[in-house]
Amino acid sequence: MATTLPAISASAGGRMNPSPSIQQHRGIVSPGKTPTSTKSYLKQARKPQSRKDVEILRKQELLRARQAPLNVRDTSTYRNTFMHNLCLDMLQEGYHNSYSELFSLVKQQHTDRKMAGPESILWNAAMLDEEYEKLETLKVFLTQAEAADRKGDHAQVYESRYELARYFQGTGDKWLSDHFFTSCLQTSQSVQGDGRHQAEAHCNVGLAFEDSDEFYEAAEQFESFHAMAKEKLEWKNSDNHTLFSVACEHLSRVYTTISKKIESQDTEGSLNYLSQAYEMAKASEDKHLEGKAAYILGKAYSKQKEAFTALKHLNSYMEICRELGDNEGLGQACEAIAKAYQSQGRIQDSIRYLQMYCDVAEKSKQEKEYSRACSALGGMYNSLGQYGKAVDYFGKSYNLSRAMNDTQSISTSRVQFGMAQAHHMMTGISEHIELGSRPCLQRLGEWKSNRKDEFSKEIQSEDQTETQEANETEKPDEDAAETTDKPQAEVQAVEAEVQAVDAEVQAVNMQPQGEPTPQDNEDVEQAKEVEPESS
Repeated sequence: MATTLPAISASAGGRMNPSPSIQQHRGIVSPGKTPTSTKSYLKQARKPQSRKDVEILRKQELLRARQAPLNVRDTSTYRNTFMHNLCLDMLQEGYHNSYSELFSLVKQQHTDRKMAGPESILWNAAMLDEEYEKLETLKVFLTQAEAADRKGDHAQVYESRYELARYFQGTGDKWLSDHFFTSCLQTSQSVQGDGRHQAEAHCNVGLAFEDSDEFYEAAEQFESFHAMAKEKLEWKNSDNHTLFSVACEHLSRVYTTISKKIESQDTEGSLNYLSQAYEMAKASEDKHLEGKAAYILGKAYSKQKEAFTALKHLNSYMEICRELGDNEGLGQACEAIAKAYQSQGRIQDSIRYLQMYCDVAEKSKQEKEYSRACSALGGMYNSLGQYGKAVDYFGKSYNLSRAMNDTQSISTSRVQFGMAQAHHMMTGISEHIELGSRPCLQRLGEWKSNRKDEFSKEIQSEDQTETQEANETEKPDEDAAETTDKPQAEVQAVEAEVQAVDAEVQAVNMQPQGEPTPQDNEDVEQAKEVEPESS
């Protein structure tokens, strides 16, 4: 006999309470059943109410159908930065060295920015990882260089890095151009050939050092460039200039700059550098550069009171300027030679070259140089006591300065012109004061009134002055007499006319009354001629 089942207990609502195990697995779908689609539980979209809504939905469906399906890489392109994706591409293509160099450059810039601080210019500058065009350029040429390095083509590696250096030189990123010029120098040592790549690399690194004001390091690089170019005189650049002359030009310029920097501390060393610069300029076979170096060296020796050596180099500069037809340089040479002669006490030679300076500046219409030459000549004549000539030349300098509207030159030349005029009048004023005669004192008083320089005129004696004053007093009496004589003559003429009229009247009155006058006879004759016509 079967046992009876226990009674089923119902809840208050008439529903069964499931067991805890059933409650735990209620959400698990049994293997034999297909899960219900979640779309059936979604709220049904609102049906379009108008034709416009239908058209918008249709366009959205067409646009969604045209879009290609996106994979993981495509989505990462939109999620990651440009720098991140660029590095991934380089790594996936196998250019690990290019990736390392690019990453180190970006990291170096951020480190330098952090060390400079928020108040520096670098803090507000654009970072390399935010400039897409530069990153793309770096990727192209760095990968080219790495591919060429794997093939052993070091010349191509040099060219790729050189292109990067020139590119960043054009964009103003000096730290990047310096980096790639230095890497070009390192690469050039592996390039097989006649050594031209290495020589050019030394030149480029030297220019980079010079641009950074590191002149001693630049001189070392240019000296290496000069030594290599000296052995290969056939090397020429795109301007058809030999690399040897280019090296001489760079060395002459750097030596001159170093000389100026150490002039105040080491005079002898400064002259040595200027001498080397002059020798390099001569070796370059560039006459203009040679003349300029000779002029600078001559002025340096003149400053050190070595007039003989200075004149040697300055005369050389003057000859080169004449050969090249450089009037401006010729005027500079004449001025410097005049100063050298003046330091020797050879005043006449100094004046001769200053006069030559004036003539050259006037012929070539260099108004500023002409004004300077006139001022120098005026100062020379003023020191010699020839104040008349000093006034003339200072006056020319002052007028030229006013014509050019050069305020600084006007203020200087005005003072010089006034001093020369004062010196010029000083002798005459002193003579008039020492004599103390009446004419002298009278002329001094007139000068105080009108400031007109008449002290160079002859001084009259007191007798001549008294005679002149007497003549001046008599002259008004004569003028008055002339004015009184004129009315008397007019009265006499009128009286003569009146007497003539009276004489005529008396002659008429003396004739008899019955006797006809000549005028009456003429009237009778006229009357007889008229009577026959009327009859």
